[in-house]
Amino acid sequence: MIDRRDALRGLTIPALGALAPVLFAAEPKNVPNRDDPARVDPDWPNPTIVLEAYMRLSGAMDDRLVIWWMDGVRYGVVDARAQALFGMKIGLFHRFYRQPDGNFKLAMFELTYYTDLSSGELLETFDNPYTGETDRVTHVRLGPEVRIQTNAGLARPDSPVVKDYASSLGPALTRGDEVWIPTSVEARIKFPKPTAPEILLSLYTTVHGKVRDALNPELASAPCSLAFQNILKWEPFMRMGDRPGNMMSRAAGKKLESVDALPTDYRKIAERLHAKYINDPVGSLERLTRHF
Repeated sequence: MIDRRDALRGLTIPALGALAPVLFAAEPKNVPNRDDPARVDPDWPNPTIVLEAYMRLSGAMDDRLVIWWMDGVRYGVVDARAQALFGMKIGLFHRFYRQPDGNFKLAMFELTYYTDLSSGELLETFDNPYTGETDRVTHVRLGPEVRIQTNAGLARPDSPVVKDYASSLGPALTRGDEVWIPTSVEARIKFPKPTAPEILLSLYTTVHGKVRDALNPELASAPCSLAFQNILKWEPFMRMGDRPGNMMSRAAGKKLESVDALPTDYRKIAERLHAKYINDPVGSLERLTRHF
């Protein structure tokens, strides 16, 4: 487990921030379509409409298991020049619950693994091109944790180490029946221990789907593709010290609703390192969700 687990609870996407559906009190308001006056479109500037679409795409309107699966690459960046370092196989596992105040609580955990760029195999060690050293790789398990989703983004975690926190949802971008909805989480994590490193997070996820699915009240869950980017400091296991530069990531994938739908290579790694979680993700979240 990574040593920053306590500080990063719920800040994964998306933390790496996971997001969830909400109960809507207002009916969607329609506006004329500029290109076709006979047609009306959702009032996308309305945060309620954006949130409804986002939740049906990214999560579900019930408590089913929802998995964000993504595959990507982590880069080192020095003097604005990026170098691919290793692959990323990302899995975020969620369940969503409506709350009386109109927000939603979500229980989630993340299992992310770093892989060799050429073979796709799990990295045990990493030959660091910046230091010339061989580093022992630390993979990521975060959670299970609970977070609250609002129409302004993910609510600030209740932790004194989170000093600067901001989250956003939208605005939506539409073209015909296609909709893209971006989200972000930005934070500064400062531990009370003087020798502990400061952690800066900048996580950006965009969900994509069909408007007709995203706003269909008969659908509890709509198909969704995912795109992810982030900017962060050097991984602690790289032992970079005060060397200038930072890291960035990009990844893409889609929403799944079954462990069996995950790629075989991801499942094999997860079964090796985190069998308890991948073999029973609902059970792993149950101790949190039973309190909702």
